[in-house]
Amino acid sequence: MPTVALSDLVARADLGLTVLVGPVEGRCVRWVHVSELRDPGRYLIGNELLFTAGVDFPSKAKEIDVYVRRLAEAGAAALGFGVTPVHDTVPPLLISACERHGLPLLLVSIEVTFLRIGQEVSLMLAEAERAGMRRLSTAQAALTKAAASEGAAAVVRRLASLLSGWTVLFDPSGRRVASGGAAPPDDVLRLAERVRAPKGPSAATAHQGSRQLVAHALRGAGSGPRSVLVAGDSFQPADRAVLSVGVALLSLLVASTRSSPDLTAGLLGLAVEGVDSAALLEKALEAPSNTRWRVVRARRVQKSAHAFDTPLVAPVADGVLVVLPEDRPHAPRGWLVGASGPVPLGELRSAAVRASRLFAEAVIEGRSRVDDSTVDSLVSGEDARAFARRILQPVAEAGLLDTLHAWLAHHGGWDAAAEALGVHRNTVRHRVTRIGELLGRDLATPDTRAELWLALRWRRE
Repeated sequence: MPTVALSDLVARADLGLTVLVGPVEGRCVRWVHVSELRDPGRYLIGNELLFTAGVDFPSKAKEIDVYVRRLAEAGAAALGFGVTPVHDTVPPLLISACERHGLPLLLVSIEVTFLRIGQEVSLMLAEAERAGMRRLSTAQAALTKAAASEGAAAVVRRLASLLSGWTVLFDPSGRRVASGGAAPPDDVLRLAERVRAPKGPSAATAHQGSRQLVAHALRGAGSGPRSVLVAGDSFQPADRAVLSVGVALLSLLVASTRSSPDLTAGLLGLAVEGVDSAALLEKALEAPSNTRWRVVRARRVQKSAHAFDTPLVAPVADGVLVVLPEDRPHAPRGWLVGASGPVPLGELRSAAVRASRLFAEAVIEGRSRVDDSTVDSLVSGEDARAFARRILQPVAEAGLLDTLHAWLAHHGGWDAAAEALGVHRNTVRHRVTRIGELLGRDLATPDTRAELWLALRWRRE
């Protein structure tokens, strides 16, 4: 979750926040909360900027000390005190308690409301989230470009640069095979040894002064697990996302050769999660850049099911996830599938979302669902039938469905519809007028006719 630096809030004159005591630098705010409870600390989860106007505020020194101590223990970013309408000044006992427990205490100007500050923090958090997404997108492109052009060593160097720290890649014996940034001290290398151990954890963290250290095991083919050790000054959510992408790419690059199924399946997983691995996929498959692909979610329903004609098959919950060129069979015999329409590699994520939705509908309906660029593929069978029943119910009850179908099928032609029904054209006119009255719709409009035609089709199905 994004955060806003408390120092940035205090620096804004328009927010009217004055620091009375406590450290401000290095504190982050992820939400603003207003409370007049006597013990609000028990309801906080950390990094909140808490505001109070001191309604029913404790008056005894011991009570105020407990109030502040619990806020500090809960991880509150700061306490903001409004001196109106209850108090004329900030209670001196509160100032001394905040100083004692290291909790920043802010005086809120009488000209600025708590709501105004909360709204501004919300806007700053939203902008921080957008900035983080932009940074992640740029980092993904840089890391995948490095992986596709130069391999693991380039990813290690790029990762160190993106995180403003250092990164070291070790082989199974503990030898450094690639590094970026400054060389790490010898006393922190034990962290990498820990995750590289046969039964070690997949990841471990530690701190060295102001720096956070993260070690990841890269387990794959070969004589044993490799590891990557990364250090950065501060791992914010965007930093952790960048690190995850880098570790995923390194895991693929060091675990497999370019043509192995493990590598292509792993790249597929990255692609459908939104990581721009199109360049790597093209390199792994030696596919032309203009190739269009389908994403398929599938479940085997027959033991003798035919195999998908692609190496890009990865196991997922309730089946497999498949990517294959548009000219290959996307619904082979023996599978229940939900298949997207053909897209370029860069759009695999949206195609995967579409395939998952179609697969869920296929499971409910018991038949495969394929995005074939028709209106029918946009709506689930259940929703289509419910729509048809709802819109056509009054027409069905009046026994006029055949008339509506004939009239629409002949583009509103009275004579052609009358001939098809075996009645006089005036009878058709009378019936269609009645249908319009039953539906409360103008049957002359194209939108109404289109909806009714689709409803008739879906009702028959």
